[in-house]
Amino acid sequence: MKNRRILVITHGHFGIELVKSVEMIMGKQDFIKAMGLVPGQSVDELRQQAFDAIAQNEQAGAETIVACDLLGGSPSNVALSCLGKIDCKVVLGVNMPFLIELIQNVNDVDDVDELVQGAVEAGRTGLVIKDRATLLKG
Repeated sequence: MKNRRILVITHGHFGIELVKSVEMIMGKQDFIKAMGLVPGQSVDELRQQAFDAIAQNEQAGAETIVACDLLGGSPSNVALSCLGKIDCKVVLGVNMPFLIELIQNVNDVDDVDELVQGAVEAGRTGLVIKDRATLLKG
């Protein structure tokens, strides 16, 4: 069994509320933390918070998977800047299906790349378009 932790970094409270929503379905998850860039907070403050969280995980012998909301946004830039100092995986475009899949398998899949790829695929397939015609077809 692997020792991994998940850090969600987003704009505003999106990530914090996403984690709360996932925990409504899956129960409390002790290995996940969320933070967001809020009005009045500097990017440097968020960067320090993220770096501290990842460093704390590393000191505890845990590998960190960082999930951010948007490629090119300040939270993703913060996460990517941490890669220069600490080794972790960063995934951009977090959604609920991705996070559920990641949580379900976070410490059971040995290969972190396989784990992350499976969660990314779940995130992609979790996006579905429905309209009246497709609803009537079943």
